[in-house]
Parts: sequence; C-alpha cells; structure tokens
Amino acid sequence: MSIQWPVKILLAHPQAPFLMQDKVIIAADCAALLGEEIGKQFREGSPVIIGCPLLEDPNRMMSKISLIIKETKARDLEVYAMEVPCCHALHMMIARAIKETGKEINSKHYIVRVYTRKIEPYRPGVLDESMMRAEREVHGHH
Repeated sequence: MSIQWPVKILLAHPQAPFLMQDKVIIAADCAALLGEEIGKQFREGSPVIIGCPLLEDPNRMMSKISLIIKETKARDLEVYAMEVPCCHALHMMIARAIKETGKEINSKHYIVRVYTRKIEPYRPGVLDESMMRAEREVHGHH
C-alpha cells in the first residue's frame, strides 16, 4: 500500500487514482493535524482530503465534495471535523452532497476534541459546553 499525503479538497481531482479505493477520509485541516488516528489511517494507505469550512469558499468546497462523492468508487466515507461549531459545516456539506448525488455511501462522522484530541462520534445538532468553550477560546471570544 502506498502512502498518500493529505490533499486539499479544492485541489483534488474527482477522478484521481488515489481516490478510487473502498474508503475515503475527508477531514478538516485542523482535525487532520490533531487527530492521531487520522494520521495513522493515511499513513496506512487510506486517501485523505482536507479543507477548512471557515477559511475556504463554502460554495466551491461544496461543489468539489459533490463531484468527488459522485466520481469516487468508495463506498465508505469517514468525516472528521474539530469540535468547534464553525467546523460542523463540513459534516453538513458531506451529508448534503451524499443526498444530492443519490449515491449509496456508508458515512461515519466524527469530531476531534480541541483539548484532549480524542475522536468521538459526531452528533448532529448537539453543541456541548466543551464545544462552546473551544469556540470562544480558539476564536478569541473569552
């Protein structure tokens, strides 16, 4: 199995050979850096594409994610975002893209905790105190 560096979502070609595997990982930039389990997976050969829903054009990012989901042969998709609420947009983009393409994909969604770096299942619509604290501190709203 070959090692693949994480590639930015906006730079990834939807039909790139590295994306034609059973599983593709889509991660927020920070989650890919902090989540040790994510790093382990791309070192073991799972393709990883990364992006930031806060700093990149959300329309371009959404379009590219839709194209990638449509074109990839993957049937399993793992999504990792940071616990900060602004990062949850990545989960929403993936869910919308899967729905719009109508493709049968098994998607698993996770959050990476800012302070502990633990990876937990994502629960849509749930913002706990740790998430709000991380948002305030990360974005300077003490």
